[in-house]
Amino acid sequence: MNSQLKITPDTDSTVILTVLGDQPYPTFEVKNILRYLDEHHPLFSQKLLAQTGIEPSQLNEPFLPAYKVLSVMQNCSDYRGALMGARIGQTYKTSDLGVFGYALSSSQTLSTALQICDKYDALIGSLLEKSTHIEGEHYLVRMHNVQNLEKNLLAFYICLGLSANIQVSREVFGDDLSYSKIYLTWDDSENRAEYEALFGCQIEFGADFNGWALPLSDLERQVSQESNASFATYLPYCNELLESMKQKDSLVNEIQQILISCAGDYPDIEMLACAFNVSSRTLRRQLASLGTSYQRILNKVRCQLAIEYLTRTETSIEDISNLIGFSDVTNFRHAFKKWVGKTPSFYRKSYSGIDRICA
Repeated sequence: MNSQLKITPDTDSTVILTVLGDQPYPTFEVKNILRYLDEHHPLFSQKLLAQTGIEPSQLNEPFLPAYKVLSVMQNCSDYRGALMGARIGQTYKTSDLGVFGYALSSSQTLSTALQICDKYDALIGSLLEKSTHIEGEHYLVRMHNVQNLEKNLLAFYICLGLSANIQVSREVFGDDLSYSKIYLTWDDSENRAEYEALFGCQIEFGADFNGWALPLSDLERQVSQESNASFATYLPYCNELLESMKQKDSLVNEIQQILISCAGDYPDIEMLACAFNVSSRTLRRQLASLGTSYQRILNKVRCQLAIEYLTRTETSIEDISNLIGFSDVTNFRHAFKKWVGKTPSFYRKSYSGIDRICA
């Protein structure tokens, strides 16, 4: 575990490369991370904002560009690893989540709270696609890295999210609430004792997927304290925030919308550049400055469309390959396995008919 004071500057050569680019991401994540660092790692905290290109005034805005938030997380991961994410998550409170936190804390049951999280996941910074199903007496959630986050960043992000989720949920539904098991694809078994102390459950390292399970009976847990208002009071504000996100100027959003509307006959970057009235070189540079690329955006669109076809239709894999712009089904199979870690046929068999939450 690296304990040196290491900050990766937010420059074109080192920027976090994901599909997200300038898409909006809730600011509270950075504020919570800084709160923890100010207390436990003040020297690191002092340098973090400047080196990741975030102005202090931006912390007063509800959203930041996603690539800047991920740059903060990447630096934290480089500094102290995924375990730091789990520690930071333990400091989260419902009040940190703004109106979404009020809506969540006013839910009558844990099942209702999970439904709200599904609908408004963009307001809590959900980057992973999730699939859920019942396995015996447990409610199981698998998380899929469709954003192609780098493995150490992914590990930090997952640990932060899992820790924050259970901490906030305990505040609302009782201190005894706990995951029944957590599944992690990487191995950090030397720190198993601290992980299991933080999460309060068994950790399976080296698992086939990243995910978590809850006892099925906990879904009907009642809120542990009286609320002054129904969550319905706050949902309109959640809707307004979502609309404000849609209205934000985002080059990545615009490109994704164009690609989705093209139904497999995707324009190349030269055609896109013409649509934006810039040269292809300029468009590539703009996307690079946002931490993404045309190919990564295209892969994300193809991946999500493929998942929709595989899990919600009976369209053959060969036809799906054509529908999302592959001329050769073998290339599609290889690409899909690279994107999600499973072949299309295995994914269809495993996840078809499962309730899904798209990040």
